[in-house]
Amino acid sequence: MKVRFLLFTILFAILFIGCSIQENNEIVYTGFIEGDEIDISTEVSGVLNDILVHEGESIKEGDLIAKVDTKSLSLQLKQVEAELKMAEAQLDKIKAGARSEEIRKAEVSLEEVKVLLEGAKDEYEYRLKNYNKINDLYKNSGASEQQVRDAKALLDSSYTKVQSLEKKYLQSKTQLELLLNGPTVEELNIAKAKVESINAKIELLKYQISKGDVVSTVDGVIQTINYNKGELVSAGSNIATIVDLNNLWVKIYVPQKELHKVSLNQEVLLTLDYKDKKIRGKVVYISPEAEFTPRNVESKESKEELVFAVKIKLIDKLSELKPGMLVDVHLDGDVK
Repeated sequence: MKVRFLLFTILFAILFIGCSIQENNEIVYTGFIEGDEIDISTEVSGVLNDILVHEGESIKEGDLIAKVDTKSLSLQLKQVEAELKMAEAQLDKIKAGARSEEIRKAEVSLEEVKVLLEGAKDEYEYRLKNYNKINDLYKNSGASEQQVRDAKALLDSSYTKVQSLEKKYLQSKTQLELLLNGPTVEELNIAKAKVESINAKIELLKYQISKGDVVSTVDGVIQTINYNKGELVSAGSNIATIVDLNNLWVKIYVPQKELHKVSLNQEVLLTLDYKDKKIRGKVVYISPEAEFTPRNVESKESKEELVFAVKIKLIDKLSELKPGMLVDVHLDGDVK
């Protein structure tokens, strides 16, 4: 009986030792779940009217994070829309051409300037003859020097008046010809370009106003909020930082002697201590350079060992997986 008990004990010990060796030979590393950090920035400047999320809160892509005041942009939009109406009216006017009333008005204006110009020319001729007459008298002592100066001043004034009216006459004549001939291609293109330019300004302002609502670009967890309600922010300010839950990964450190067992795109098994569930992962990065084991490893021997950083992306998208969780990585585990 004692012999049987002894044999049974020896057999159990052998089996137990075999299992321990199998467990010890399995390559298992531990790391924390991490995620890409996404900065959510505002594209417009203004006062933060509201912050709608809290640190640690889970959000979805498109969720509203904050609202920036865009009142000044709305006022600019109204002003530019008024400019557009004026530009469109001017373009319509050019396309329609001159009306008969406008042509008649231009003809009357030209005729009036013509009459004034003829009168100014007659006056100039009179002043010129008078000046020459007085100047001749002055040479023969028949007129004073003051009379000559007065005559010359009247002559110069009438000459200036003729020049001014000649310029005005040419302008009136050109205006009438434009009305009779209709707009040129260049004038039409300029008017069209002005309308297009104002429309572009309107589209830009509308886009900027829409960006007053700062939304999340990914599913994730709010890690930090960097501003408070009521603060002034400029374009490009980082309102909040989000951890992307769609791109979770674990970084482990593999000793140089074990690195040959790891390859890119290799699928591995990950497990949680408190949950009996297999999680699939894939090796997406292997550091090309060795480093010493990070400081958070307490073993002196481990600290002095050269290791290579290996990044493993989580393939399975499980809602319970959160950044900061500790997981075991089984490089030799069955991933099926």
